Amino acid sequence: MSKLPPAGSAAPSAAPDPPKPAAYGAAAMTDLVDEIQWSSCECLNAASKDGLGRVMKQGLRDQEDLLLESDADEQLLLTIAFKGPMKVHSLQVDAPSDGRAPKEVKLFVNCPSLDFDDAEGRQAQQQLELAAEQLGTRLPLDFVKFQSVQTLSLFVVSNQEEGEVSALSGVRLWGTAVATTNMTEFKRVAGEKGEGE
Repeated sequence: MSKLPPAGSAAPSAAPDPPKPAAYGAAAMTDLVDEIQWSSCECLNAASKDGLGRVMKQGLRDQEDLLLESDADEQLLLTIAFKGPMKVHSLQVDAPSDGRAPKEVKLFVNCPSLDFDDAEGRQAQQQLELAAEQLGTRLPLDFVKFQSVQTLSLFVVSNQEEGEVSALSGVRLWGTAVATTNMTEFKRVAGEKGEGE
């Protein structure tokens, strides 16, 4: 006996489309602004105390006239702390086009108390030489060196025209949180506490 439906009967409905795969690679990376621990961030040699928030916080960093400017010389040292370990994938630096934009930038991972002497003498995880056309574009980082980032320090060494003042109008970071298990949320599946010990 045949298991085919009789002639004239409705054909079985088509299977629903399979779910879309989870994003991976660059598409899975999100803006890390919500992962920043603002109370632990700092900026050395800034002309104003609130400069770091101006260039990193949502809404403020999109306003080109709100600048973070260096004070005593062209160098700036931004230390960005995260709420937990992050994988940092890419970076975007926005700056004015008047020659004060960063040219040489060194990136350091997990150096929360970095100062200018340390930054000048220490080997950076990555060093960027920014051309004017790279400003305002998303730049991929050497991803394997930015896998468990608690703090990220950006050391602006020089600017485009080697002037006395460097300026930024925005800094954006893309990445993802490192998957961890929160043991305080761990629930015992079976048995009593102490059982089997």
